Amino acid sequence: MTSRTPSRNHPSASPRKSFPELGRRIASAVVLATLALLALIASPWSFLVLAIGSATLLLWEWGGATRGTGRDAVTILQVLCVSVLVICIAFHNYAMGWILFGGLAAVLGIVSYRTKPAREATFDLAGLVYVALPAAALIWLRSDPAYGLTAVLFVLVVTWTTDTASYAGGRTFGGPKFAPTISPKKTWSGFVIGTATPILVGVAFALYLGNSSAVALALVALGLAFSCQMGDLLESALKRSLGIKDMSQLIPGHGGFFDRIDSLLVAAVVAALIALRDPASPGAGLMIW
Repeated sequence: MTSRTPSRNHPSASPRKSFPELGRRIASAVVLATLALLALIASPWSFLVLAIGSATLLLWEWGGATRGTGRDAVTILQVLCVSVLVICIAFHNYAMGWILFGGLAAVLGIVSYRTKPAREATFDLAGLVYVALPAAALIWLRSDPAYGLTAVLFVLVVTWTTDTASYAGGRTFGGPKFAPTISPKKTWSGFVIGTATPILVGVAFALYLGNSSAVALALVALGLAFSCQMGDLLESALKRSLGIKDMSQLIPGHGGFFDRIDSLLVAAVVAALIALRDPASPGAGLMIW
């Protein structure tokens, strides 16, 4: 089925085409958000299962985009690395988790660099780090019995708000492109609106908690929103370097799973770095100011 550029004689062609696409995007986003919230709220263990399942999908997509297949020994070893790490973190055995992860990652690196060109081997390790760090960050935050659920929910809501506001702002106001050589559709209007809107999320969570500074949490939300934008640009730059449009066609209206959660991958790591101010209670380290 071929696509045609709408002509001036048929001005309604573009809107008709955009509505089904928008509907698929909304439906996919609702399904993914619902699954994430159910797993997050149910227990730390259901969220752990979700994290491992999500990492598996991401690494499968990574293999398809960088090696031409995600069904090989490299993906299996990558998934094993991430699974061992997040399971150890969930049980608060941090040292063992990072030691095992480092050992398995070293095996992957040695095998890859001995059997493949350097560029391909580097992609194998880069994909592992790209997926493992956000997964570890989110499981670590969720493991806080007092504020873990709230902290991860905060990160998710900021990410969803950033993505939605950026899309809506860019579509509504248009204007100059933010990074035309990396992400041709991203505009300055979408960037500014998407980065600023989550400030309201920070204030709302501070009011809900009642024991945190609204100004401080608004600034945290602003920082996470900015990291979401950088995460989106990072993945766009990666796809351009690989010469692909989407990481896969797994999700209707969104392309791949990577394409849907690219913002979250960076925001999760930044949230964990902020939470290090209280390593014994990472959720409080992120949320209580």
